[in-house]
Amino acid sequence: EGAVRNRRKQLTGHVDRAVDFYHQRLLEHPDAGIARGYLRSRGFTGEMVRTYRVGWAPDGWDQLAKYLRISDQDLIDSGLGKMNSIGRQMDWQRGRIVFPVLDERGDAVGFGGRILPGGEGAKYINSQECKVYSKSRVLYGLNWAKEHIVADGEAIICEGYTDVTGFARAGLSTAVATCGTALTDDHLKLLKRFTNRIVLAFDADDA
Repeated sequence: EGAVRNRRKQLTGHVDRAVDFYHQRLLEHPDAGIARGYLRSRGFTGEMVRTYRVGWAPDGWDQLAKYLRISDQDLIDSGLGKMNSIGRQMDWQRGRIVFPVLDERGDAVGFGGRILPGGEGAKYINSQECKVYSKSRVLYGLNWAKEHIVADGEAIICEGYTDVTGFARAGLSTAVATCGTALTDDHLKLLKRFTNRIVLAFDADDA
């Protein structure tokens, strides 16, 4: 058990370094200008970007991997990248605004990446299922919301990262989100530690 805990701490440490890399890239780098403009157009203030540690994954094959300088296995096990067809490290998130996903303890375990309007690929790409991240067991925003959930006696479950930030802007700090997956038994077991009252606020579409 000690070895498992130590390995998990090592991997979440890598993810946390990635959070810092992407966040500083968004705040400071010229190539993130279009991302900063998009976030402003969606109502994100500088304070919100810093609170949620929103970042920018540059549109290069291995810029994060070069920064981290970790082993191939660590890159895969942390969900931050993969090996390409010629055996070189490759970043998982590229050319996307990234929202760090923290577990209920506040440990960084993954990312949700949003493509900019007009970009190619899926609108959202989540971290790979790996040693530290399982989308069916993690609720985005629970690390911030749990104290408010206990105090208010209820949790709001919504669909995405910007839904959580939108609820917070409206003064509702009890919102958490499923990350690109349906609500699962594991999600409910996790929330039951904090409240027995659940309010569903999913998008009103067919899905």
